[in-house]
Amino acid sequence: MTNTRIVLALTCLLMLGCGSHDLEENFFKQPLANRVERLRQYSLADQYKIFRYGNDMKEPPFMDLANPIAERGATAVPFLLDRLNSRPDDITVRDILLIFGTMATSKSYEVKSDAALMATLTSSVSGMKNHGWQDVCTKMQIGRASCRERV
Repeated sequence: MTNTRIVLALTCLLMLGCGSHDLEENFFKQPLANRVERLRQYSLADQYKIFRYGNDMKEPPFMDLANPIAERGATAVPFLLDRLNSRPDDITVRDILLIFGTMATSKSYEVKSDAALMATLTSSVSGMKNHGWQDVCTKMQIGRASCRERV
């Protein structure tokens, strides 16, 4: 009886912890040729979900999905900082650095000129638990290359 309760409790936790990825999976079921154009039609929150899924769950990663988010420039910064502050795990830090790097490269936002943003990014990288990712992200220059590209 106790074993059954433990199994049921663990099953419930797993089900609650694993959110539905219907939006993301449906996006990737469609033709990939026009994925960036299609992504531009989504809200920022949905773009971010799809970007994270494509970058974290797909191989090879779909890093180009950072482009539509980066194109939003300054309007995306508060949203990205909220995501960074609410879930500062190493992969989130890496992925958000990719978006800010894309912003800097595309000149949609002057990332290096935003001292508060740069301080937050530096602090986030310093707090990374995986020293390999931390080293890569520390060496990364905004606008030059993403963390993922260097590993």
